[in-house]
Amino acid sequence: MKLSEHFLKIEQVVNAIGRILNYGGVAFLFVLMLLVVVHVIGRYFFSLPILGSVELIEFLMVLVVFLGLAECASKRGNVAVEILVDLMPKRVQVVIDTVTSFLSVIIVSLITWQSVIQVTSFLESGHVSGVHHIPYYPFAILMVLGWAAFDLVLIVHFFGFLGRALRK
Repeated sequence: MKLSEHFLKIEQVVNAIGRILNYGGVAFLFVLMLLVVVHVIGRYFFSLPILGSVELIEFLMVLVVFLGLAECASKRGNVAVEILVDLMPKRVQVVIDTVTSFLSVIIVSLITWQSVIQVTSFLESGHVSGVHHIPYYPFAILMVLGWAAFDLVLIVHFFGFLGRALRK
């Protein structure tokens, strides 16, 4: 089996992980929408708002955002400004893509590492939300999972760009 075939298999696995996490994010987005609708209807029509709805919405937003990072990156849905780069020769474009991809891997790896430290801090402190006393650490763990999956996608992209840079 050639190296490119191994790379494609790894890319497929990483993309599948991102897709699965994104499905979780979509499910939490649906729960978030239901929570907001029930809260608004309860508040304005029955004078019965959902207590602690703001903190529940905050927790759900963490899940929606971080569980969708990897899928967005694998679909290359990130914002990219390529006005100047598009004018350069293809060889230079590949080198720029490789360097920026490598820097992205470093930055996201640092963020993931610091997020792990934040999880341990939440675990040690027992930090909980104000109204429902929901612990923060499960959401922080899922945030770390989202960052790590995003980092895997960026690593795959980096090796893809590096392979193209070395081929030409």
